[in-house]
Amino acid sequence: MYDRYSQIVLDAQIAAAVLGDPITREFVLIDPSGPIPQSLHNRGLVFIGVTGIVNGLPRTAFALELDASALDAVAHAWVRYLAARIMPYLQHPTDDTVQFLERLYALEDTRCK
Repeated sequence: MYDRYSQIVLDAQIAAAVLGDPITREFVLIDPSGPIPQSLHNRGLVFIGVTGIVNGLPRTAFALELDASALDAVAHAWVRYLAARIMPYLQHPTDDTVQFLERLYALEDTRCK
């Protein structure tokens, strides 16, 4: 049996560990499969919890209760984390589907002649 943090990370299609300082509202999300960088510990950031997407639905488990302002800051950090993870796929298509469709659209339609 896994604890609630591990269960979200294991079940999620994408997950992040949330580190932060609830007083200053500074939150950083990192890949949960790796070690916590020492630089984050040096900044006074502590483990807050985990968040992830499980079968298309958001899931979170926090070690402490966060107020609305802190949750808003975590949500912004989550969006930045997701954007950084998916942008490489959006900027560099893995195939030539778009080019193929552009060439197909440019072909002359001979059905009307």
